[in-house]
Amino acid sequence: MKRYYLYVCMIFLMIPLTRSYAQQDAIYSQYMFNPFAINPAYAGSRDALSAVILGRQQWAGLDGAPFTGSAAIHGPIKASGLAGGFNIIHDELGPTTTNGAYLTGAYHLKLSKGKLAFGLRGGLISSTFDYNKLNYNQPDNYSNIGAITEGGPSFDFGMYYYTPKFFAGLSTTHIGTNTFDHSVNDTISANIVFDQHYMLATGLAIEMNDNFVFKPSIMAKYVQGAPLNIDINMSMLFRKVFWFGMSYRHGSALTFITEYNITDWMRLGYSYDLVLNRLKRFNSGSHELFIGFDFLMRKDKDVSPRYM
Repeated sequence: MKRYYLYVCMIFLMIPLTRSYAQQDAIYSQYMFNPFAINPAYAGSRDALSAVILGRQQWAGLDGAPFTGSAAIHGPIKASGLAGGFNIIHDELGPTTTNGAYLTGAYHLKLSKGKLAFGLRGGLISSTFDYNKLNYNQPDNYSNIGAITEGGPSFDFGMYYYTPKFFAGLSTTHIGTNTFDHSVNDTISANIVFDQHYMLATGLAIEMNDNFVFKPSIMAKYVQGAPLNIDINMSMLFRKVFWFGMSYRHGSALTFITEYNITDWMRLGYSYDLVLNRLKRFNSGSHELFIGFDFLMRKDKDVSPRYM
C-alpha cells in the first residue's frame, strides 16, 4: 500500500504516454527563516555573508517520497546597494531527479521607512526520468528506455520590501518557456516541463517585551493546474535565542517549527510536518533540518527580530 500513491503520481506523470513531466518546485517548511530559497530579492538583506545548508525528507516511510537538499550563500556588495548569491539544489521524487545551480543578483533601493529590493536568479536546471525505476506488469516500449535527462537555462525574479519589523515579497520561478524535448526514438519522445510558480509572502514582527517577539506571516503559492496553496504561520521568539512556531498548509499539513540561535552567527532549525490528508496512512510525516551562518556581520548592527 505504501506504493499506491506513488503509482498514482506516476500515472499523471505519463499521460499522455509520450510525455513525462518533471516534479514541481521543492516544498520548504522553514522558508520564513530562509527566504532566499523562494525569493532571489532577499539576497543581501541580512547585512552579512549568509549561508544555509538544508535537507528535507518529505513523507518519511513512503517509497519514492521526495527528498531535497540545497545549499546557498548570499550577501551585500559593500555599501553599493547591490547584492549577490549562489545556490544549488538536488531534488528527488521516485524516478525523477532534478538538479540546479544558480547565480543571483539583487539591488536594494532605500525608501523613507524601509528598503525595496529587486532580484534576478539565473542558472541551469536539469531533470532525469529513469524508466528503469518503474515497476511494469507487462514489458512494453517504455520498459527499455532507461534514463532520460534534459535541461537548460532557468530564471527566477523577485521583489522584496522590508523594514526592521515588516516584510513582503513577491517572486516567480522558471520565467518564460521551460519545456525541453527529448527524442527517445522515431515513435517515442519526452517533454520535460518546469512550470512557473508564483509566491506572495508577508509577515510582521511584534515585540511584546525584551524577551518575547511574536511573528505572524502568510504565504500564497500558485502554479497552473493546481489549487491555490496558502500557508499561515505563527512564530514566537524567546529571549532572542529560541524560536518556536506552527504553520498550517491548507488541506495538507500542520508543521511544528523550531530554530535555535546557537551564537550570534550560527543558527540551527528543524521542522516536522504532520500530514493531514489521505497520505497520512502511508507515511510518518516530513522532516526538514537546516543550519545557517552569518559571517562578516557589522559589529554595530541592531539585529531585527525578523532576522534572528
